[in-house]
Amino acid sequence: MDYISAMRIKYHTLFALLLILCNLSTAWAQDASYLLKRQLFKVPLTSINISPDGLFLLAGFDDGSFRLLDPISFEQSLEVEGAHYKAVNAIDMSPKMDFILTAGHSSIKLWDRSGKHMLDWNNHATTIWNAEISSDGLWAVSSAMNKTFLLWDVKNRVLLEQMRGHEDVCMAVSISPDMRLIASGSNDSSIKIWDLQTRQVITQLHGPTEDIYDVEFSPDGSLLAACSKDKSVRLYDLKEQKLFHILKGHRAMVMEAEFSPDGNYLVSASADQSVILWDVLRGERIHQFLENEGTVMDLVFHPDGHSFYSITYTGDLSHWEVDPEIFVLKYYENPYREEIAADPIFEAKRKGESKKEYEARAAKATLKKNEIIARYYELYLSDREK
Repeated sequence: MDYISAMRIKYHTLFALLLILCNLSTAWAQDASYLLKRQLFKVPLTSINISPDGLFLLAGFDDGSFRLLDPISFEQSLEVEGAHYKAVNAIDMSPKMDFILTAGHSSIKLWDRSGKHMLDWNNHATTIWNAEISSDGLWAVSSAMNKTFLLWDVKNRVLLEQMRGHEDVCMAVSISPDMRLIASGSNDSSIKIWDLQTRQVITQLHGPTEDIYDVEFSPDGSLLAACSKDKSVRLYDLKEQKLFHILKGHRAMVMEAEFSPDGNYLVSASADQSVILWDVLRGERIHQFLENEGTVMDLVFHPDGHSFYSITYTGDLSHWEVDPEIFVLKYYENPYREEIAADPIFEAKRKGESKKEYEARAAKATLKKNEIIARYYELYLSDREK
């Protein structure tokens, strides 16, 4: 087992013990579960991503294999066993969907869509934490358990530069959507913004008080999210070069964050075994997804923005719906519940009511509830634009 996997198990175990010792309440449980599907894999998942067209999930596993899965059924369409010597800690697909990038142990490998091996990049000396392809497919960045990260020329299949500047391990790195900037986050608690063309630092941001595990640009490139061991996600306004929001709500380190495709929302994954959905503009927690069995390691939005996927080190892959009811309960809970309570159609099974009659009424109640939710959700969208 490599260092990254050992560290993940360590923190998952410690947090599980804390939950037992503190006898934490389950009072946060929600009225409804928005879990669309969950599948437990025998081998723990270590990375998750999705193809640009949303038709394939890309899953990396602890045994060094990777798979392509159907995003609805999770049925496997491709498996490459032994792709890496150890866990696949990062996986990505090019914008044209003509090749797949995987990172495991100290190597990066490129594969065609059929799973045929194309080439290796072996310039890292330590375990790779993160790797991603730019939105134009011309560049890639990767970070490992040291102070540098690497910038790759994907078109020519060569290492372009070793990026040095941090004073401690740099695990977080990302390329902006317009391919002008690179963001890197380090255990030195700093975030550096680099010019991709000159490969020089142009801005340095501060705020996290402990190790930084992930940095993510918003879809329009105006904001940067940074996830930290200090249990927070910080949002930075890159134009103003200042802190925009501090998102607090997790009870343990935040491993990963992902913006929704429209940039309005962000989901964060934590060692507290939860995922939180945030409103980016308001900096508010909208909903906390709690039904997880272990540390949430990675997540990704579906391109349609209506759902997202998460993985835990215990081996499960979950598909979550960003249901309109979530927003209704957050912002209009009292009038929504009052309206439901006042309508007889939502009553429990009545005395003397046959099973057939009850089921018919329940079907009508479901339709009515959906109509009420849709009305309040439209109100939410209208209020949000004001």
